[in-house]
Amino acid sequence: MAAVPTLAAPPSPAASGGTSRLRHVFSFPVLLGALLVAAAFSQARNTLLDPDTWWHMAVGQRILATHALPWSDPYSATVAGAPWIAYEWLGEAAMGAAAFFAGLRSASFLLIFLSGLLMLLLYYYASLKCRNSKAAFVACAVLLPVLAAFFTLRPQLFGAIFLVLTLIALEHFRRGRERALWFLPPLFLVWVNTHGSFVFGLLALGATWLCGQLEFSAGGWFAERWSRRRSVQLLLAFLASTLVLPLTPYGTRLAAYPLAMAFTQPLNTSNIQEWLPLETRGFFGGYIAGLLLLFFLAALLQRPRFRLSDLLLASFAAMAACLHVRFVLLLGIFLAPLIAGIFADWLPSYQPEKDHPFLNAALIALAAIGMSSFFPTRGDLGRQVDKAYPREAVQFLSAHSVQGTLLNDYGWGGYLIWSGRPRNEIFIDGRADVYEYAGVLADYMSIVHLAPNAMQLLKKYNVQACLIRRDVALATVLSNAPDWQRVYADQLAAIYVKKLDSRAP
Repeated sequence: MAAVPTLAAPPSPAASGGTSRLRHVFSFPVLLGALLVAAAFSQARNTLLDPDTWWHMAVGQRILATHALPWSDPYSATVAGAPWIAYEWLGEAAMGAAAFFAGLRSASFLLIFLSGLLMLLLYYYASLKCRNSKAAFVACAVLLPVLAAFFTLRPQLFGAIFLVLTLIALEHFRRGRERALWFLPPLFLVWVNTHGSFVFGLLALGATWLCGQLEFSAGGWFAERWSRRRSVQLLLAFLASTLVLPLTPYGTRLAAYPLAMAFTQPLNTSNIQEWLPLETRGFFGGYIAGLLLLFFLAALLQRPRFRLSDLLLASFAAMAACLHVRFVLLLGIFLAPLIAGIFADWLPSYQPEKDHPFLNAALIALAAIGMSSFFPTRGDLGRQVDKAYPREAVQFLSAHSVQGTLLNDYGWGGYLIWSGRPRNEIFIDGRADVYEYAGVLADYMSIVHLAPNAMQLLKKYNVQACLIRRDVALATVLSNAPDWQRVYADQLAAIYVKKLDSRAP
C-alpha cells in the first residue's frame, strides 16, 4: 500500500511574527549601522579631552550646583566679574551631569554615545536619501576620518546631531509624512539653548522651502515644486522654529550670538585654530581635498541626479569649511547623502530574502563585546590627561601658592578651571569671547608671540608666575631673563616665577 503523503504544519502566526521581528532587528542594514557605531567608538575613545571640554564641564556642574546661570565671569583673574553668559548652557549642563556620576569615565561614555549616535543618524539619513543602505554605509565610512576629528565632548556635538535630525525630518516630510515637520520647533527650542549651530538648521529649512518654489531638471540637477499646501506647511514650520529662539533664560542673546561671533570677534576667528582656514598640506586637509576632487570627478563621469537644495547646502558647507576648519563637520553632514547617491548606482540594494539574521546577530554581539572590553579605564584616561595637560604642575601649584596673576597656556585654562584653581591663577581659557571684548586676548597674543611690549604686559597684569609649555619661545625668554626663575619642569610644562627682589612692593 502506498504511503500517505504528509504535509508539514504551517508555521504558527506567533512563530512567523517572531522570525520576522528577528530578521528586522538583526538585518544586514542594522549590522552596518552597528559597525559604524563600533568605528565611531574606536575613534571617540581617545578624543575626550579637548581643551574646551574642561571648562564646559565645569560650567555645567556650576549650573547644576547653584541652580542658576552665570551672568558674569566667575573664573579668571583678568576679566573677573566682566559680563559673560553661558551661551551653550544646556549642553554644558548635560556634560556636567555626565561628569558628576563617575568623573571622566562617565564623560567618556557620553562622548562615545553621542559620536555613535551621530554616525547612526547620518547613516539613516543617507539611507533615506539614496534608498540603499550599502551605499549609505560606504559614504559614512568614507567620511568617518573627517567626522572623527570632531568627536570631542563639546556642545557642538549635540548641535551636529540636531542638524541631522532636522534633515531627517525634512526628508520624511518630502515623502509625505507631514507630521514630521512639527518635530522641528521643539527641537529648535532645545537647540538654541545648547549650541549656536541652530542657524544651519534654519538654513536647511530655508533652502528646502526656496528650492521647492522651482520646477526644473538640467543635467544632474533637479528641483520639484511644492504644492501650495505643503509649501505653506514648510513655511509655517520655519516661522515656528524661528519664533521659539528667544525662549531662553538669556532672552534673545543666545539667538543673536552666532552673529556676534561672526562680526565682533575678529581676533578669535583669525587666531584660534578651529577658526583658521583649511590647509591641505597635512593628512586631514589633504584627505578632504582628495575626497572633494574624487566626488566632482565621479559626478562628472557618472552624472547622478542631485536635488538642488542638497547641492546648495553641500556647496555652502564646502565654502565654509575652506574658510574655517570648524565647519568641516558641517561639510561631512551635507556631503554624506550626495556621496551615498553616487555609490548607490554601483552597489546592489539590500535583498531581505538573502539575509542571515543569526550571523548578523553574532557579529553585532562581537562588536558590543569589543566595545565593552576596550572602554577607556581610569588609567587610560589618566594617561590621556598626562599627555596633554599639566596635572603634575598643577599639583605643584597646589603646594606652592602663587602671589599675583598666573599666566597660563591658552589650551590649559579650561583644565585649570576644572581643577578648581582660584581666580588669580587663570589668565585665559577657551572662552575667547569674554577675553576678546576685554582686550585680554589681544594682550595674550602679544605676550606669547613676544611682541616688543610683551614684558610690559606681564607687569600690566601683575603676572608673578607662568605655567607654560616648556618648549615655547616665551619659556626660552624667561629662562634667560634675570628677574625670572624656573621652579618646576617636566616633559610637558614649566613654571616660572618672578624673583622676590624684582616683585613690585
